[in-house]
Amino acid sequence: MTTDWTDGEPRIVVSACVDCGHRWYLRRDRCPRCAGAVTTTISAGRGAVVATTAGAQGAIALVDLAEGVRVLGRCDPALRPGVPAVLTFRAGTDDPVAVPYFEAEHS
Repeated sequence: MTTDWTDGEPRIVVSACVDCGHRWYLRRDRCPRCAGAVTTTISAGRGAVVATTAGAQGAIALVDLAEGVRVLGRCDPALRPGVPAVLTFRAGTDDPVAVPYFEAEHS
């Protein structure tokens, strides 16, 4: 199985079912819809912001990636729904693990 940010690799891995074509994020050995075989691809890290929220601990965004899956990650507090976004990875001062972080894509 391909490693991703949860293993310390700065990337998101998208899974797809060989049998039914269903796509999802968060690794599984078999398709959650039909139990078919799985292939994986590394996301290009581009998508559109669906929703954002912010609080005392920072902001998070829900993003539809170009590969057809929806993911959650931290984000720039100025990011708004409908804006094209690009994925990076950032570690917090108290957390050495780099987590998904979305910011506005600049053309």
